Amino acid sequence: MAPVAKTLTIHEVSKRSGVPTHTLRFWERELNGIIVPERTQGGQRRYSLEHLVVIEEIKRLKDKGMSLAEIKIELNHRFNSDEEHYNNQRADLLANKIAEIVRSAIFNYLESKAVKE
Repeated sequence: MAPVAKTLTIHEVSKRSGVPTHTLRFWERELNGIIVPERTQGGQRRYSLEHLVVIEEIKRLKDKGMSLAEIKIELNHRFNSDEEHYNNQRADLLANKIAEIVRSAIFNYLESKAVKE
């Protein structure tokens, strides 16, 4: 059975990050898709530790003077680049596996031809 990941309430995230709860809600709306906490049946937000990392990065970028619009573009670019990189790695692994299968099939074919001759 997989371990259940710890989630944090909005108040816990606020306390850990130093970002007020109303700001977290605002960022969630303005950066739609960047911070998407899970919701309980009662509608309460539940943040993962990954959300906390993203919130810390938003704070860092804000401290550098970036607007929320710029932060949204930057983080979307990063997330898409990471996903694209991951997909490229998977494609490379698949291509290598196919090449290995083809080489093996050719080797077996040539070996069987040599035995017959």
